[in-house]
Amino acid sequence: MRLTPTLDPSHPIRIAGAGPSGLSAAIALARGGRSVVVHEAKGDVGTRFVGDLQIIEASSEKEPVPDFLDRIGIERNFYFRPVDWATFYDHRSRPRMIRARTPFGYFIRRGAEEGTLDRGLLAQARAAGAEVRFNSRLDPADADIVATGPAAPDGLAKEVTFRSDDSERIDVFFNHKLAPGGYSYLFILDGVGTFGCAIVADFKKIDEYFDHSLAAARRLHDFTATGTMRYGYSYMNFHLKTTALAGSARYAGEAAGFQDYLFGLGIRYALTSGNLAAQSVLEGSDYDHLWQPTLGKKQETSLVNRFLYEAGGNFGLSMFTRSAARAADFQAYLGSWHQSTWWKVALAPLVRRFWHHEGRCLHKPGDHWCRARQTEMKVPPLGPVER
Repeated sequence: MRLTPTLDPSHPIRIAGAGPSGLSAAIALARGGRSVVVHEAKGDVGTRFVGDLQIIEASSEKEPVPDFLDRIGIERNFYFRPVDWATFYDHRSRPRMIRARTPFGYFIRRGAEEGTLDRGLLAQARAAGAEVRFNSRLDPADADIVATGPAAPDGLAKEVTFRSDDSERIDVFFNHKLAPGGYSYLFILDGVGTFGCAIVADFKKIDEYFDHSLAAARRLHDFTATGTMRYGYSYMNFHLKTTALAGSARYAGEAAGFQDYLFGLGIRYALTSGNLAAQSVLEGSDYDHLWQPTLGKKQETSLVNRFLYEAGGNFGLSMFTRSAARAADFQAYLGSWHQSTWWKVALAPLVRRFWHHEGRCLHKPGDHWCRARQTEMKVPPLGPVER
């Protein structure tokens, strides 16, 4: 049995990466009395993002998101808005109104600006006593916790963020022809709008898919965008492993492939794994034994969910939107997707064995399953682009 190496309590804990997983680890460690230094290669937090609206999902666990954040010691000093309604559109542009009795997610914003999750976590880490060094690249081999973000694209999204005085909107468009294997979305909340297109295949055509998805959304309900249109790309990073250790380093967040594979949501995974990595250090406990019972099972289930999502085609997505609209409580309906049932457990090994696509694997650490075959795949760079 492999155990997590014990770290010398007299030495500062070195964290590579100042994203949500790295900063959540820093907050827990600093509040636990450990000296912490976070090394961030970029000049600020959240530079991959453009102030875009994202969601902390509330359906994969029974614990409500506010209770979860309280438990791991994360204050709400950032934009944080519950969502219990949305409009889903199928490939025939039929709208379905979705409602939930309790929030199925909480909107936050990402980026290097005030009010974002990134700036909020940075302030909390510093207030707890952690040191954060920007423009400081720490080799993962020298880190105690590696939280450097995605290393390989299992999904790719292009987004644009803007200001808008239009009425509030939470629209999600399910159409494999416009967003292969993914979906597109339009959020307008509190004067901020984000449109995005997320795909899991044919990455080299992301700009084309984005343009067609945006045009289709505007034909349904045009919207007003004011001010600067800020564009950016981001990756989804997912793989299955038996260990999130490499030497003495604990891998957290997307660096460890911790993400939901169904819709590509990963903030809750990032905060959870960062906190568990810190807990492992503070308690001297085995990191793998902390994350495997919860995150490991959830990821196996999300792999099967992702297979079903793609295998069903647009007909399957149409059934999904119709069932979601008919559900008395969408939160409960979506939560049922995340449950580990006997047939999903039985199907998972078959999906892992036979389900692949062409792509380049850069995942770390250690042996793992991922969907990509060992071929070269070109994708756009992470982060904002000038327009």
